[in-house]
Amino acid sequence: MLRNYPKNLIGPRTIARTTHTSCYNGGSIKTYVEDQVKAVTEWFGSDRFQNIKRTYTPLDVVKHRGSINPCEVIYPSAFPSRKLFSLVEEHFKDKKPLHTLGVLDPVQMTQLSRCEDLKVAYVSGWACSSTMVGSTNDVSPDFGDYPYNTVPNQVERIMKAQQMHDRKAYLEKFMTDQKSSSNAEFIDYLKPIIADGDMGHGGPTTVMKVAKLFAEKGAAAVHLEDQLVGGKRCGHLSGAVLVPTGAHLSRLISTRFQWDIMGTENLILARTDSCNAKLISSDIDPRDHSFIQGILNPSKTDRWADKLLELERKEVDKSIIAEAEKEWYDQNKLYTYEEMIQIRFTESEYKDYLTRKDKYLQTQGKNFLSVREMKNIATEVNSTKRLEFCWMAPRTKEGYYMFKGGMEPAIRRSLVFAPYSDMIWLETKTPDLEQAKSFSKEIHNTYPHVKFVYNLSPSFNWTAHGFNGDKLKSFIWDLAKEGFVLQLVSLAGLHTNAASFWDLAKNFQKDGMKAYVDKVQKIEKQLDCDVLTHQKWSGAEYMDSLLNVVQNGSSSQTMSTSGESFTENQF
Repeated sequence: MLRNYPKNLIGPRTIARTTHTSCYNGGSIKTYVEDQVKAVTEWFGSDRFQNIKRTYTPLDVVKHRGSINPCEVIYPSAFPSRKLFSLVEEHFKDKKPLHTLGVLDPVQMTQLSRCEDLKVAYVSGWACSSTMVGSTNDVSPDFGDYPYNTVPNQVERIMKAQQMHDRKAYLEKFMTDQKSSSNAEFIDYLKPIIADGDMGHGGPTTVMKVAKLFAEKGAAAVHLEDQLVGGKRCGHLSGAVLVPTGAHLSRLISTRFQWDIMGTENLILARTDSCNAKLISSDIDPRDHSFIQGILNPSKTDRWADKLLELERKEVDKSIIAEAEKEWYDQNKLYTYEEMIQIRFTESEYKDYLTRKDKYLQTQGKNFLSVREMKNIATEVNSTKRLEFCWMAPRTKEGYYMFKGGMEPAIRRSLVFAPYSDMIWLETKTPDLEQAKSFSKEIHNTYPHVKFVYNLSPSFNWTAHGFNGDKLKSFIWDLAKEGFVLQLVSLAGLHTNAASFWDLAKNFQKDGMKAYVDKVQKIEKQLDCDVLTHQKWSGAEYMDSLLNVVQNGSSSQTMSTSGESFTENQF
């Protein structure tokens, strides 16, 4: 539990925050801006950002900072973000996991902190949405529809508790060493916090505000997923709607730009839900065209949206609409454009198409085709064959397009996101080591430095996926060998909270205090859980020490941890 901070965290702050520290105070702005641009340029070129790509210049950053130099403002996330970056780099190099559990509150945070090998903490949007929506107190499932300050506020709550318990531990260490030389453990309560940024909660300016909040509240890293605002679902629910590849890329760029303006080094975790997605909001991005599905022979059928409108106009029962929808999609099988080509072409024609496609992609230096380019190549192969296809017809009532999710779109999107992010998160529907290996290999063929995130989700029925005891135990470490450094049980706090309290409640109703003693106090003693003495855990002795200083030592009658009323002396 002893702290082992990387040496580069102890020295001077990064160059962008140390060079030319004076703020602009009037007069010619040219020299000041030139100095700041030079500092930011050097900062962008530092080891921290050696693999990060930006679409904007240092001048773009400087001219949006205002007259106060970032070196004059130390954000709560400054130290944790640098600490996390060093941890990620170290564990990636050693092929070891940086694994952790999602925490709900300061209690869980402190217990996690006592575990030396759990070096980071995680705050889940799902957990916040279902347990603590501070500004409205209106809890609900994870549809991303909570106020965007919800998770940042939870991060601040956890971070301030970390700081409190750190101060308490520091004082305890000081007092112990004053009495005698001691090698007592010093718990590292300052675990970097990884936080759930959902889909950014809006357009670029909203995303920037959310990023700013996270930096101000203490999050070392934030993950952003490629789902649609308003169409967001938990990654393990159906009905999630993707945004175009470029739309999510804009979120990543907006987040980095905001943090650059602030002079912070928080980490971006780019998550894709495209492995399991069935819908996408728009066909605007050619990089998505290969996966948008349509129907054959569109001239012979009405669009689903038209049929739906007609049914609604007739005010038919909802059950009839549901039945009609199922019938429409059963009768109109969905295909991607290239699947349609494969069906319409002969085997030799389709091989010719693939050969021409590969040659064209090599010539263009890219890995995707727009639907127009696919049509052109198909016409080169056979200009007389009629290729009827329409991806407008099966669109949903909201206008969403059908999308063929899977590993290929997840890999394609991750390759686009990787240069603009610090880690890549592949959201999966099963715990599959072989799938993870395949994904890692494809990404590392292009970007060998990329680190991955894996959701060890409690939504998975782990025992139903063929794991024996040894494979279950080694799963995290096996994943780490493939570059999945950061691994988290996102809702661990929620489930342990429910399981332990349910166990107590169902026994307490009949057995009374026997149940409490058996299920809580005895267990706390057996496990050496420091919340057994909850007054000490909460910092009562620390507060007494503060009062002793303020009252100049004359506080013996007002001390909270002395006298007959202090019941923790019983333990």
